[in-house]
Amino acid sequence: SSAASDVYKRQILDLSKIEAGTLEFIYSDVDVNSLLTEIEQSSRIRNRHPEIQISFEERLPQCIIHTERNRLTQVINNLLTNSMKFTTRGSIRFGYRQEGDKLRFYVKDTGCGIPADKIDSVFGRFVKLNNFQQGTGLGLSITKSIIEQKHNGTIEMESEPNEFTRFTITIPIQ
Repeated sequence: SSAASDVYKRQILDLSKIEAGTLEFIYSDVDVNSLLTEIEQSSRIRNRHPEIQISFEERLPQCIIHTERNRLTQVINNLLTNSMKFTTRGSIRFGYRQEGDKLRFYVKDTGCGIPADKIDSVFGRFVKLNNFQQGTGLGLSITKSIIEQKHNGTIEMESEPNEFTRFTITIPIQ
């Protein structure tokens, strides 16, 4: 479909811009709860498995941070889109908590999981653990670059095959 090819083109363009240092970042004060509520609503609309519950579950009563709204949205959406591709039962839950001077975001699903020997490669470029799924294999690579280079953060993943996959992003609060 042309929508899919547009996504691929945008991902390749984003990756090129990240490497060239020309990807635009406009920082502003962002209401994290309102941003994640919007993402939750759009994810529920995009979800093709109505039996899967998608929920924004953990949050602070109020949280406004100075960050790049579009890129934070892109990162969380990339993780949720991945979860939606590989989860056919159960739930996809996400949220965040404060730990000292950092915010820790997570996306956890009850999908097919990732074998231990493949975990190190998921952030590589053009890596697709399932060639039958749509995608370029660039989403997680872009996500990692944005988090590390532009938010001075980290991204980690843990998974148990046939049980769950959990991505955790930690960024300093500005």
